[in-house]
Amino acid sequence: MKVLSATILSSCVALSTSFLHPIHHHQNALSFCPTTRSTSSSPLPMGLFDFFSEDAKKEREARRQAEIEEQERYQQEILERRKNPAKMEEYEARVRVRRSLRMSGNDEAADRVAMYKGKAENEEEE
Repeated sequence: MKVLSATILSSCVALSTSFLHPIHHHQNALSFCPTTRSTSSSPLPMGLFDFFSEDAKKEREARRQAEIEEQERYQQEILERRKNPAKMEEYEARVRVRRSLRMSGNDEAADRVAMYKGKAENEEEE
């Protein structure tokens, strides 16, 4: 019994490590041949490594900067609205319209109500 177990174990180990040894007597599409390598002169997007490329860093920084600028525009609009009663009334009217649309179940129309000037401009671009 011990001999049989040892034999089975050794054959399993041999089969599981056989992929590590190159096969030179059969040259087919599935055999491992260390002398044939393909090289490419064009860079391929590799996913994780592209995250660290210079272009990707610049793109992330540009997106981050655009988001910051958008938030600053919204903040300025809020501050202007707080100072100007007419703008505050206009904003409150838009809020009432949006709320009534939501209460009536018309969420798509409520989503289209532009609460900020910057948002209305961005929606037109998309």
